[in-house]
Amino acid sequence: MMTIENAALARNHYPAGYHRRAAPRWRVRRDVLAKLVLTIAFYASLWRATGMWYGLPANFDDGAAVDPLPMKLLLYGLIPLSGLYFLLEQRQFLRVFSRISPFIVVVGISCLTSIAFSIDRGASLKGLAAVIVLAVPPLLYRARYGNVEAFKVLGRFAIAAAFINVVYTAAFPQFAIMRGSYAGMVKGAFYHKNTLGQFCSVSFVCLLSTEKLGRLRYSTLIRWAAMLCLLVLIVATKSSTAVVLTMFGSMMLYGVRVIHIYPNRLFRSFVVFLLFLIVGFGASFVYLGVASAVAEAFGKDITFSGRTNIWEQLLPLIWDRPLTGYGFAMFRQPEVMEEYVKVTFDARSTHNTYLELALNIGIPGITAWTLFLLTRLFRKMTIVDPDPAESGARRKEIVIIILIMLGAMTEAGMMLAPFILWPHMVIALSELRPRLRTNRNLRQT
Repeated sequence: MMTIENAALARNHYPAGYHRRAAPRWRVRRDVLAKLVLTIAFYASLWRATGMWYGLPANFDDGAAVDPLPMKLLLYGLIPLSGLYFLLEQRQFLRVFSRISPFIVVVGISCLTSIAFSIDRGASLKGLAAVIVLAVPPLLYRARYGNVEAFKVLGRFAIAAAFINVVYTAAFPQFAIMRGSYAGMVKGAFYHKNTLGQFCSVSFVCLLSTEKLGRLRYSTLIRWAAMLCLLVLIVATKSSTAVVLTMFGSMMLYGVRVIHIYPNRLFRSFVVFLLFLIVGFGASFVYLGVASAVAEAFGKDITFSGRTNIWEQLLPLIWDRPLTGYGFAMFRQPEVMEEYVKVTFDARSTHNTYLELALNIGIPGITAWTLFLLTRLFRKMTIVDPDPAESGARRKEIVIIILIMLGAMTEAGMMLAPFILWPHMVIALSELRPRLRTNRNLRQT
């Protein structure tokens, strides 16, 4: 313990006129404020992506707007929040956007080119702006605090959404249960039962844990209850895609864990390469076969409720504009679908994200995007992570990427679209390390 004499000597040690710098209290407050702003923006982007709101029509044929006014305000509110975070942590903001994959550069050029040749430049520009605005908060949060913290936020939001949709369905069945051609299928507070199914399937994987069960806590019981609610909602939607994604996701999460047991990166690369060759070609056929079987169990036809009729009419259109496409987000517009697709039912989407992107941004854009997904997926599967928590989060990132790529075969708007799983996709594809940990490692070396 320092005596009074020693303290006096310590003060006299400094030269005359020297003033010790005050503790950087502003820096602490700024970090706390930055995290608060970024967390609010992250939750807001998740909410806006789901589109959950009270009173959305139960009849899909009513033609109500997908984005009610509160959802538009929520989207616009992300712009000042992202701007405020830029003012608080400019270096971190610029660091995130200074490391962009060449494939993403090609995708960006394809998107801008498609807007220049779009059949409706205004709608294409708004669509691209919405995708960017919705992607910024999750990307910044993942880069600033890491994948473990990002998945904690995804888990909390999934738990809240599961309970909210169950309560909403019980309290307001006139809005939560669909009518018309989808009579009896539950959509909850979402706009459509398929979007609820997609969200629940990926959220179930986010909450699923492959680690050994430790001490039983209240948080674990709440998580289990939320997972049960998600399963109930998946079945209630009668969405064959959601059921298959949940089954595949659960099995893949444990399968990837087996691969990550081996610490040797070269061995992992060899195993992953074999999986890409063996499973990659067969997974699509197995997925479609299982999905058709589940569809039959729900009383649907084996052609995925008329999807093949839509695809047959849209595929030739790709070659009319193979380089530029028809414009970003064009084939997400119902009026465009009505113009180019003639079927006996109301076809409002392509029901295939790859086909949609090929029509919207052209063949170079969809090719670059697919290559980016595959290379990023291969890299994540071969990375050796010593931290068990980060390794578990990385496994979930891998499964989410695979699930979205599989689900995109039978559903539209699952990639490069401001809907449902876009924030999840952004987090899963990111590779940036959290800044705090990087600085700490540098000091230790």
